[in-house]
Amino acid sequence: MNTATGPTMTPESRRCRIGPMSQAPKDTRSAAEKARDTAEIVASWKLEGYVPTPEAEAVHQRVARGEITTEEAIEIFRQRALKLDAELNARKRRTERA
Repeated sequence: MNTATGPTMTPESRRCRIGPMSQAPKDTRSAAEKARDTAEIVASWKLEGYVPTPEAEAVHQRVARGEITTEEAIEIFRQRALKLDAELNARKRRTERA
């Protein structure tokens, strides 16, 4: 074995071992800080043309009250976006046929 270039590779030594992943750090912000951050994000979206709907505001309020998690809210918005996209595509197909 040539130690200048490293040990000889065997099938066993080619395997890559990855250690366990560490957990994401816990969010230590206060409720007021989270609300401020959310308000800043929504304000930036409004600058880009986002128009909040009562349904979206209701979801944001549920998150603020702790009734649902952020991940659940994201899934709600994702499902709504998929449904809206399907409706728009269906309308587009109907107008193309006419």
